[in-house]
Amino acid sequence: MDCVQVSTRHSVLVVDDDPFMRELSRIHLERAGHVVSLAEGGAEGVAKARSLGPDAIVMDFSMPGLSGTDTLKQIRADPDLARTPVLMLTAWSSDASRLEAENLGATWLEKPLSGEALIDAVGRMIAA
Repeated sequence: MDCVQVSTRHSVLVVDDDPFMRELSRIHLERAGHVVSLAEGGAEGVAKARSLGPDAIVMDFSMPGLSGTDTLKQIRADPDLARTPVLMLTAWSSDASRLEAENLGATWLEKPLSGEALIDAVGRMIAA
C-alpha cells in the first residue's frame, strides 16, 4: 500500500469514547505530521469541530450517547463543517450502517487497522 505523504501540517480531530484508541490514533497521526485534537464522544466532537475547524475528522462509529452516525449528521448540518472529510472507524459493521455513513459522505474503515492504513486514509481524504 502506498502511503500518502503529508506535505504540510494538517489538523485532525479524533473522536472516540475509547481512551486507548484515541491515544493510539493520536500517536500515529502526529508521527505522520498532523496536529491532533481529541474528543471523548460525539457531543464533545461536534463542539470541538465547530471551534477548531479541523482539516479532517476521524471518528468511532459506535459511541455511547451521541452515536457516530448522529455526530456525523450534526457535522454535515453545519455549513462550516459540511465539507470536512470524515473517516468512520468501526469494529463491527452492517451494510446498512456503512451505507448510511457513506451517504453522509464519510469514508469507512474497519478495526483493527494498522497505523499505516489510518495515516493513508486520512492523507487521501485531505488530498482529495
